[in-house]
Amino acid sequence: MFMSRVRVFAALIAAASVTASVQAQEPEPVGAAGEVQSEKIDNAIAFAKTLTADATGALTNTDADDAARLEDFRVVLSNGLALETIGKFMLGENRKKMTEEQTTRYETAFPLYITKLYAEQFDEIVGKPLEVVDAKEIGARDVIVRTQFDRKDDKPIMVDWRVRELRSGERKAIDIIVSGVSIMLVKREEFSSYIATNGIDALLDRIETEAA
Repeated sequence: MFMSRVRVFAALIAAASVTASVQAQEPEPVGAAGEVQSEKIDNAIAFAKTLTADATGALTNTDADDAARLEDFRVVLSNGLALETIGKFMLGENRKKMTEEQTTRYETAFPLYITKLYAEQFDEIVGKPLEVVDAKEIGARDVIVRTQFDRKDDKPIMVDWRVRELRSGERKAIDIIVSGVSIMLVKREEFSSYIATNGIDALLDRIETEAA
């Protein structure tokens, strides 16, 4: 369904030099007995499992066409991702240079853009059995939950979920790290490079086009 775009994005990931940053965040095992160390970790694991199940349900709904499945998936991710935090992070310092009109364009298009991008990444793991293998608290509010999706004829796909407890008490994913690569870091680097070469308006045009 999304495989051609997945291969293009995979090539981008391979070219991005973010591995060291991600490895620095690698979680440690939760213990030989597999017991998590706190209620915070318990809640983060439950959140990651629920988000994965809901995403899989949306993308495998046989009663809907491709467009409807994508829209349902976008709703799941819109509820599960801290989109405002992610959007600001990907712009970095460039967001301080943006006009009010540019900011409005970005905030309108970005949720559609990023959820479509994640839909392409999920294409490889939809319907695969999930196993939680590690979990670790990162700072005061975050937990990295490492999950493994088994494949019959290939190596498992490793997906790390960085789950944050917001001040409201809600839990949201602020990053999904697929096979050791942070999509947030990849896109932040890509956005910065694109703006430096083409300008902010050109990036907005591109995001709006790819979000459609």
